[in-house]
Amino acid sequence: MLRRPRLFATCAALGVAVVVAVASISPGTAAGASDIERVITLGDSFSSGSGIHADATDYDDHGPAGHYFDPNSRLGGSGCQRELDTTPGPRLADELGASFDVVACAGARIEHVRNQLDAAVIHDRGDGTLLTVTIGGNDLRTNRGEAWPDVILRCITSGGCNESEQNQPANLDEIERDLARLYTVVGLRYREASVRVLAYPRLMQRDRWGCAGVTGMNRHEAKWIDDRVDELNERIEDAVDRAATFTRADIAFVPVIDEFDNHGSCRLWQRDRYVNDAVFGATFTRSMTADGEVREHVDDGLLTISGASFHPSQAGYDAYLDALRTSL
Repeated sequence: MLRRPRLFATCAALGVAVVVAVASISPGTAAGASDIERVITLGDSFSSGSGIHADATDYDDHGPAGHYFDPNSRLGGSGCQRELDTTPGPRLADELGASFDVVACAGARIEHVRNQLDAAVIHDRGDGTLLTVTIGGNDLRTNRGEAWPDVILRCITSGGCNESEQNQPANLDEIERDLARLYTVVGLRYREASVRVLAYPRLMQRDRWGCAGVTGMNRHEAKWIDDRVDELNERIEDAVDRAATFTRADIAFVPVIDEFDNHGSCRLWQRDRYVNDAVFGATFTRSMTADGEVREHVDDGLLTISGASFHPSQAGYDAYLDALRTSL
């Protein structure tokens, strides 16, 4: 877990858009927990395990060295930040005596999920397979064209972020559309699999003290950020419902409000947070030279902002596991 001080932000998520035509659809089979033989974790940093370690170099895996540099194989960001034993998918698989694969990748967007599915190599119609995913957060853009982590930074460094129309989400319709297409494709392609689409947690969760755990964040800004998370989750749930209705596959949205209740980054003490506040720690990225050599870069400066910022702590991933278990 986190061994360094704290400071500010990164957010994430993921998705894909593919269109299909079908002549006829027969209902898939909902698998109970006892029927699951393989658990595959898809998605972005909220699935890969970002937030468990302050230093990106402490994660178990960052994905294939060259995946990021080819759009046909890109799984997300250049460093996937995967934790392979204490995230929900591997832990659930261990409980069930099933195998597991983590292909989720920090920085993933909806368009990258297709590559993740290909990398997972799911046989036939997905019999005995559970797919879990968080995706969509990294696709979010504001009216000024910024990504969501930029908005959190604005809230921390300047007042009144919640009052500016420029900070409002601008592309929720597109995100819902692309997610509905993605989950429809998954439901048609893997009709015997179970799919669980996990919500994003409310990041801040102000309390009677306001938002003491996040320097620079006031109670109104914290509430506004959480309202936007709720808004995104509503769109994700609507997309899941549309896909489930069309495909009649076992695709379900998994809310996490109860599991994360009163444990956001606004809590004064780190031990009470299921979502980190700002964290200092080493970052990990890759680049490719003109001759195709992949190089790794670690920035561990004293004031380097970690990708663990505003992501679930280990306690947060434990809460995610509770929600996932309940959904089966």
